[in-house]
Amino acid sequence: MKSRINILLLAAFWSMSFVVSAQSVEALGNIDRDTIKQGERLTFTLNMKAPEGYEVLWPDWGDTLSKSIEIVSHSDIEQQPLDAMGNVWMQQNISVTSFDTGINTIPVVQIEFSPKSDTKIYTAKSAALSFYVQAVSIDTTASFKPIKGPRNAPITFLEILPWLIGILGILAIIALAIWYFVRRQRKTSEIPFFEKPKVPPYTIALESLEELRHKKLWQNNQVKTYYSELTDIVRTYIEDQFYVPAVEMTTDEILAGIRPLNINDDAVGKLRNCLQLADLVKFAKAQPSALEHDLCLDHMISFVKESHANTVAPIQKEGSVIKDKKEVL
Repeated sequence: MKSRINILLLAAFWSMSFVVSAQSVEALGNIDRDTIKQGERLTFTLNMKAPEGYEVLWPDWGDTLSKSIEIVSHSDIEQQPLDAMGNVWMQQNISVTSFDTGINTIPVVQIEFSPKSDTKIYTAKSAALSFYVQAVSIDTTASFKPIKGPRNAPITFLEILPWLIGILGILAIIALAIWYFVRRQRKTSEIPFFEKPKVPPYTIALESLEELRHKKLWQNNQVKTYYSELTDIVRTYIEDQFYVPAVEMTTDEILAGIRPLNINDDAVGKLRNCLQLADLVKFAKAQPSALEHDLCLDHMISFVKESHANTVAPIQKEGSVIKDKKEVL
């Protein structure tokens, strides 16, 4: 009998301790105002007080609190430090709105919790809260305004890149076509350029020899200069007329170089005599007579005329025909 009484007393004591513990858990809700217009927002704040160490299962919000109340956003759960009684306060702000005019009610919110050393889950409930939604006044006298169309999304660079490539390609084709037609037009419209006919080497030589005669160099005791200019004129003539590098050759080399040409022996002999006499004057300080001076000039003029007249036929070299006079003999 005593054991039964002890068991009953122990059970009553445990129940009383739980009631005291459960009474320390509290769920509170409040709103920042009680009247809004259609579509406006108000803040519903949910608070939860529980002793330290309690496991609290906070509500997982969806898109609505009820059929007429929509959840716009919600903050993170904030937890305050322990108060003097060893309790922890948790708080969350939920932004809500409604388009239904009249009285709207935020329903009771249930928060589940579990005390220490207890596997059973209990529930704390907040009180229902009501607020009033006013209708938006409409000016019936104002004219109707057209409905705004959808906003255009911003254009990205990747979207316009194909268009840029296409435009650049078209511009490149146009530029290439313009360049081609301009170049073709220039080619067709170019005026033929006619070069001034070159003076033949033999003509230059004959004119230079006559100018030398009028200089009267040997008459003014410039014998060496006279023979230098005389031989230079003939050497240049041979080089330009027959493409034999006579300017840099000695007398014997010049005679050997023109040997394959169709120049008669008399003209070659006159050239030989004049070149040899000029060598004696320039290198051996010989002093020819006045007659030899004039005769040497006349022989050079004769060589130019005869050599030019006798080289119309093909030039022979070692039994073969030389078709291009530019070949160095």
